Amino acid sequence: MKNKLIPAILIGAGIGALVSLIDKNTRNTVMSSGKELGYYAKHPEEAKDKLQSSSGGSSKFDHLKDEIMFWKDTVEQIRRENPELEKQIMDAKDTLMEKREQKKSQ
Repeated sequence: MKNKLIPAILIGAGIGALVSLIDKNTRNTVMSSGKELGYYAKHPEEAKDKLQSSSGGSSKFDHLKDEIMFWKDTVEQIRRENPELEKQIMDAKDTLMEKREQKKSQ
């Protein structure tokens, strides 16, 4: 086998999982999750009902979209109310970019 990256990652993950099972709380959590998974494998309708009931509120995507819109509006408000701050930030950015270019050329 020429590429040993994937097998090495899988072996490392397996060893990490075994080491993490040394902790009693982790073992108990894994065992209870396994039992719950087995139960839902035997009763798929209950799993479906549980998933549908838990997703009744706003989705994570909607929440993330609202957060992004809030911060976008906040930044726009700061830009409108304080154009000097925007100019200072752009000047600082330009200075940092110039220093980066100087380091690359050396």
